[in-house]
Amino acid sequence: MDIHSLDLALLSVNKQWQILAFNQAAAALLGLEANQDSPQCLFDLCQLADQGEPKDSPFLSQASGSSALVILPSGTRLNILVSSQLASDTSLILNPLNHQHLPHLGELAELALQCGDVGVWQVDTTFENPYFSHTFCALLHCQTLTSWEDFTDLIYEDDRPLALSFIEEHIQSNVRLKFEFRVLIDSVPHWFELSGDQRRNSETHLSLFGTLRECTQEKQMLIHLNSAHESRRIALEAGKVGTWCVSRQNGQWYWDWDPQTSAIFDLAAQDTGRYEKWLERIHPEDRARVSNGLKEALESGDDFEHVFRAILPNNSELHIFAKGVVAQDGYGNNYRLDGVCVDQSEVYRANMELSKLNAELESRVKARTSDLKCAVTKAERASRAKSDFLAMISHELRTPMNAIIGSLELLSLQKHDPEEMELLETASVSAKNLVDILNDILDINKIEAGKLELEFREFDISKTLHNMLLTFASNAEKRRVSLKAIESQQLPTMLYSDENRIRQVLFNLLSNAIKFSGPPAKDSGNVIIEVDWQLQSHSQGELSILVKDNGIGIDEKTQKKLFHPFTQADKSTTRVYGGTGLGLAISRKIIDLMGGRIGLKSKLDRGSIFRVCIPIHRFSHHNATTLFQHIYVTSAQQQQPDSYPLSVLKDLADQLHQVPLDALSSVSKSNTLVCCFVQSEQDLAQLHKYRDILKEHRVLACHKTGHTEQLRHLLPDAAPLHIDLATRYGITRQVMHLLTHTAHHAAPSASTAEPDSKVPPTSTQDLRPGILLVEDNTFNQNLMVKQLAKLGYTCTLAENGEQGFESWRKDKYKLILTDCHMPVVDGYEMAKRIRQAEKQMALKAIPIVAVTGAAVKNELENCHLYGINDCIGKPVQLERFKSVIEKWYGK
Repeated sequence: MDIHSLDLALLSVNKQWQILAFNQAAAALLGLEANQDSPQCLFDLCQLADQGEPKDSPFLSQASGSSALVILPSGTRLNILVSSQLASDTSLILNPLNHQHLPHLGELAELALQCGDVGVWQVDTTFENPYFSHTFCALLHCQTLTSWEDFTDLIYEDDRPLALSFIEEHIQSNVRLKFEFRVLIDSVPHWFELSGDQRRNSETHLSLFGTLRECTQEKQMLIHLNSAHESRRIALEAGKVGTWCVSRQNGQWYWDWDPQTSAIFDLAAQDTGRYEKWLERIHPEDRARVSNGLKEALESGDDFEHVFRAILPNNSELHIFAKGVVAQDGYGNNYRLDGVCVDQSEVYRANMELSKLNAELESRVKARTSDLKCAVTKAERASRAKSDFLAMISHELRTPMNAIIGSLELLSLQKHDPEEMELLETASVSAKNLVDILNDILDINKIEAGKLELEFREFDISKTLHNMLLTFASNAEKRRVSLKAIESQQLPTMLYSDENRIRQVLFNLLSNAIKFSGPPAKDSGNVIIEVDWQLQSHSQGELSILVKDNGIGIDEKTQKKLFHPFTQADKSTTRVYGGTGLGLAISRKIIDLMGGRIGLKSKLDRGSIFRVCIPIHRFSHHNATTLFQHIYVTSAQQQQPDSYPLSVLKDLADQLHQVPLDALSSVSKSNTLVCCFVQSEQDLAQLHKYRDILKEHRVLACHKTGHTEQLRHLLPDAAPLHIDLATRYGITRQVMHLLTHTAHHAAPSASTAEPDSKVPPTSTQDLRPGILLVEDNTFNQNLMVKQLAKLGYTCTLAENGEQGFESWRKDKYKLILTDCHMPVVDGYEMAKRIRQAEKQMALKAIPIVAVTGAAVKNELENCHLYGINDCIGKPVQLERFKSVIEKWYGK
């Protein structure tokens, strides 16, 4: 330690007590001068006080820790303290007695070393009674160390043998002690550096002393630095990147590069830095360019960047990318060029292969493009041919189907015995199924051509569900399938979407569920349809339709391809159950087009669950109209009625009451409705008991399957309502029916009954004239003449467009009904001629309605181009025929 840096009065002496060094404080006390020719003896400047004056002052010796009192010529008393730890020679601390008592030298040294986080230790060669400073213990995170073993036990197990060997070697050879070791502190290794030296107090007594400091941070930095260097080396080797530099020294340029550069250019280690050896490796054609580039960079200070070839001793050729950056000194002189060289031979070869492949691919692409154009042309021709073929098939099939379905419909209006009616119904259902198959084929063709479009309008989803249930109720009962509907009370009154497409999806799902749930799949089945509504915002919601059945189920492999066209679960499915395998594929495309989703969960012999979710962006809730002042609900067995019908009825009445059957006699009969729930034979017996009272009221009979016929005979004027198939629309419809008929309504006799305005006259004299029917098919001519007569109209016939145009020119008509595809002149051309003639003669345009076998929507767009006002599709249904004729007749 430098004694000049301390404020205490310090000096060092040799064994003869001659003063060797002193600081400024000691010079002031003893009157010492810095430039003295010969060393002075301490006792020439002071003398020892008498022994025992103070009594506790021993005789002064040069042993560390001894002290004595001395008196200066000025009479000043000094306390002299001896220490051998401040310097290599004996150190003395001079403390005037009139100053505050100074601490022991060990404490001063400890204080000084503590400021630098340096611990002090001392021990003799017996390693007994060691000294460890407070900082020493604090660095090792221990309270105290009482023995040398306590300290060595703290050293990490792997480092301990090496540490002990260092200490042993220090004692034997007097080599300065310095080594590093680890100590686990809170299970984390910390690095420490132990330094030390030895001093012999006598010929036999040898003591060791030194310092301890923590070097964890330095060690970690060194480890990270070595790791970074190693990572850099590995990265450069892996990337075949070498580093090089050129530096100016004494006006000369000196080269140097790393071993990786030597490896790239296959240079020996002794050739490192020899520029001419490196230059020999460069391809003769590139050598001058590279050499001149280096000189220019060193002179101008611009970056050096070149790609060149190198020739190795084994005649292999490399492609090298080299780049260097020039550095300048403080005077702006270029004094250094550092750079890298990268072996890009593999990249070059890969690029050459890629270029060759690109050239080959380009020629292949040209050939393939030519082939593709030919294939696309052929595909487009085939697609057009298919579309034309399907359009032709549609027309050709719909034309006879129109005659079949129309004839069956007319026959069903006449009186027949039950067996004949069953045969007519079977034929009608089969014919309609054939039309549905035709529609599926046309829809899948539109989907493939990307021409399937949606028609958005407001509709009542409850009405759609009601009509769908009516359609399938009879079929489900015949197949011994229990059909049940669950309609959400939160369902909006009106939705804005494509009702026809939603009905089509619902039809496919219900049809499949019923088909695969009853015989021959199982003895009896259950099908449940749930219609739910989730409100997502004030202007958007989601319609959810769930169709569940307990049928044959579908295996996982088939589920993955079930939504593909013409796919069914088994090859025998079509033979056993029927169908084309198009329904689910069309449903999937429709839901995708609506922005919704359709999913399936199914297990073999456990049934299937189809879920459809459709986003709805416009909807409305209308308040129900009050139809009755009071509605009385009664259950024959006092059982709790179904809650959903009650919630609908509650909105249709001012007050809803639940009363027993025997209390109906006192109920008012004006503006009231009685709702009876029949769920068992006992309920029917109770109704029979109170039949006379019930006949005096308007009665809504809510029943289960199997009680329909009995209720019809028991209460013929009651409105039946199947509880399992009850919807908001169905309940409201039945209540409206009861509202318009009194409880004692009796049908008028044939002689007094007024003719129903909705039933058209049947005599020829009462038929309204003015319709021109242009149709080439004889069967359709006869059918449509009879349909028009049934609706109250007579018509004039024309077999093609030429005859139709001539008939229009000769007579006056109120409406023209025309087929579109006919020989000689078709319906389009006839309509075009009529519109041109009307324009030339300034005549009022006559309504023209096309009766076509093609898809109505696409045909309507085509018809408008030729001046045709409306379009009706074959097969023609009486209800649709009537509405179209009433719309255009005489306008």
